[in-house]
Amino acid sequence: MRRTAVMTHLLLLAMLAAGCTRLGYFKRAERPATLTTGPSVGAPAPDIEGEDFDGRRLKLSDYRGKVVVVAFWAST
Repeated sequence: MRRTAVMTHLLLLAMLAAGCTRLGYFKRAERPATLTTGPSVGAPAPDIEGEDFDGRRLKLSDYRGKVVVVAFWAST
């Protein structure tokens, strides 16, 4: 009984993999995505603007030369 269950699961897994392959889920991209622009080591950080918890506008460039920890938080 246990052997039949294992074989059934393996068969279903093989069918799922074959279906995903046929639909192209496992295809590699023709060209890997590259970051053409953006921050690089040793370059100044991009200027980020936002508001603090009190609603005051702030810019990252205002803190040039100081240690800044930026935490991006998103919620839906």
